[in-house]
Amino acid sequence: MKMKLNVDAHLWCLGTYGERYVPGGYFEDMTADQQLEIMSKIEGLTGLFTFYPTAPLPEDPDKLVAKLADFGLKVSNIAVECWSNRKWRHGAFATNEANIRKEAVKLFKESIDFAKAVKADSVLLWPAHDGLDYPFQVNYYDGWKNMVETVREICEYDPKIKIALEAKSKDPRQKQYIRDTGKALALINDVGMPNLGAAIDVGHALMAGENLGESVALLDVHDKLYQVHLNENYKDADPDMIFGTINFWELLEFYYYMNKTDYEGWQAIDIIAPRDDREKSLKLGIKMVWKLQELAEKLKKHEKEIDENMKGYKFADNMDMITDLIF
Repeated sequence: MKMKLNVDAHLWCLGTYGERYVPGGYFEDMTADQQLEIMSKIEGLTGLFTFYPTAPLPEDPDKLVAKLADFGLKVSNIAVECWSNRKWRHGAFATNEANIRKEAVKLFKESIDFAKAVKADSVLLWPAHDGLDYPFQVNYYDGWKNMVETVREICEYDPKIKIALEAKSKDPRQKQYIRDTGKALALINDVGMPNLGAAIDVGHALMAGENLGESVALLDVHDKLYQVHLNENYKDADPDMIFGTINFWELLEFYYYMNKTDYEGWQAIDIIAPRDDREKSLKLGIKMVWKLQELAEKLKKHEKEIDENMKGYKFADNMDMITDLIF
């Protein structure tokens, strides 16, 4: 098996980063053309993780494909924006409001048609507001039933299109229904559709206390690794920090296990850098992806010895060998 590394990013990596403390953002707006021009010049970046609806980019699929081609880019995956409108505040998929679930299904059906038209690899489903904040606020049986049925209806629309479920433990809700890779796999199992898989967001997995390599292995065993999102944190929140800057050993093991898979999808830079140069931060994140992959490839050449040591739980022997290989 051999993983193929394809790196993409979304326009918000070069956004204003407006949030509740600085609603107007930390930077002035760039035009979409300015953002794409910067991206076009970054070595190792070949795809654009595209939101749906597509504004400020063209909504016509052919025009979008042509515009990105002018900048040497192509659509990687589609991320369906189903969180910023207040109507989603009780969730888009698990809510008891049948009319809201119906709207979510309609939006996803449109996005699936769009994904086919632009030849996207998959469609992201992030249940951002599907969860709870307090005890006795939601009925867990109803929430799970609604989510299973709603996601199943979305997947049934076109079983040839991959739907990637993204887990997150909290934010915007205090507790999310799909909090980690295990819960994602539980939902995937209950939905029972062959085109439903998972997106592993490194920052979300770290915040949820997951072992990154283990999560990759679980998804790979079930053939459900559909997307990878790359950012970092200190495991207590999700600030989307520059990938490769905080949790070195876990990221190295993450890529060691990624290289055990035959994953050929996209790995998306998903960062926010409100207090540093946006362009340099994006370049750094992409550089770190390729550097970590280089290190993992060095380990791959000694995979037999490393795995043999793990069979005997010989951690010190492995770290002695690995540090000699990479430092």
